[in-house]
Amino acid sequence: MFTKTYKMIGFLALSGLFCALFLFVPSNIYAVENTNITQASDNVAPIANGLPTGFYQFNKLEILKDPIVDEPPATIEVIQKNEKSCVVYENGKTDEPLPCVFNGDQNNNYYIVQIEESTTLLGVNQEPALLSDFQAGDKINVLGRLSADSKNIRAAVMRNLETKDFHQSLSGTIKKVENGGFTITLTNGNEILVKTPIVKGAQVTVKGVFDKVNSMVSNVLSILIKPTIVLQEKLIEEPTSPPPTPSVEPSTLFKNFLKIFGW
Repeated sequence: MFTKTYKMIGFLALSGLFCALFLFVPSNIYAVENTNITQASDNVAPIANGLPTGFYQFNKLEILKDPIVDEPPATIEVIQKNEKSCVVYENGKTDEPLPCVFNGDQNNNYYIVQIEESTTLLGVNQEPALLSDFQAGDKINVLGRLSADSKNIRAAVMRNLETKDFHQSLSGTIKKVENGGFTITLTNGNEILVKTPIVKGAQVTVKGVFDKVNSMVSNVLSILIKPTIVLQEKLIEEPTSPPPTPSVEPSTLFKNFLKIFGW
């Protein structure tokens, strides 16, 4: 009986001591530090060109360099000029324009446009276009995602704003071959006459199996035909000889001198 009572008293004493320690411990030891979220966000380094990562439409970008390949994937370097009419559209909404933001006293923004196989390439009238139609100096619109560094645009749609003939890629089966070209049948049944660009003097690149012994290419996979560029040579005019210098007529004094000496 006494043993049980003693154990009970000891347990109550220890419990009271523990509660006393817990109640008198300074509250700031267990307090969680409250972080000022707004202040922390203000301390984040500013974006290079002022636009956070997101989906935008950039209008009237100018191509600085031609793409080095003829088919995607490829990249092109473009410039966004600091003009009053410069705007971008968030999420491609053209009814909600945003002013272009430039870094400090920087006059222009430079971007690298990433063109993938899934990128839609268009001409000025929304017609399909090829990557080779986009050349240095062309003005373009780009719809795509801006990266976190505000330097790279992953293009979903790229449209050329220049008025010119745009190339298209058509696939079909050759139905007949003629002297002036050949006719192909498309998958929808339409027949199209293709004027052959294979003429004397044309520059071509052929992919196939090369038989060096017989100097022959078989199993042709593709034929790339470059446009024929005719350079007009400037005629070099032959230099005309200067007219002969007229001889100076001897003076009267010199003539009398010759007579004296028998000349």
